[in-house]
Amino acid sequence: MRFLLVLTFWLFSSCASAQEPAPDVLVKTITQDVISVIRQDKDIQSGNTRKIADLVETKILPHFDFARMTQLAMAVNWRRASPDQQKLLVQEFKTLLVRTYSTALSSYRDQVIEFRPLSPSGGHGNYSTVRGQAEGCTADHDRL
Repeated sequence: MRFLLVLTFWLFSSCASAQEPAPDVLVKTITQDVISVIRQDKDIQSGNTRKIADLVETKILPHFDFARMTQLAMAVNWRRASPDQQKLLVQEFKTLLVRTYSTALSSYRDQVIEFRPLSPSGGHGNYSTVRGQAEGCTADHDRL
């Protein structure tokens, strides 16, 4: 089960605001919101891929900085790409994440999600690790 991947995804922001919630609170809030929509929408529960992708795009993707994520994933190769290639890479990375999270959400079946408190050493600069466990899932966290 890879539903936990959806729940504890990478969130990158270009600047931190005092009004933003803590990373663990943000992940928990988004997770609860997404689960609530899944539970109420029979089309999503029956596997309607368009509705699942729409859910990902409206509830999850706004919290991603795709340009920064792609740049980090590409490492030194990012600078070697032309601006047009960079733009295409960002778009393709977004498409990959929509498909990945849509697949994970389509397998959600009322698993219980437990979040662990954010440890004081859990954040490094713009990154934090939010740990969570989905019932029946062997992975216990992914990086934010």
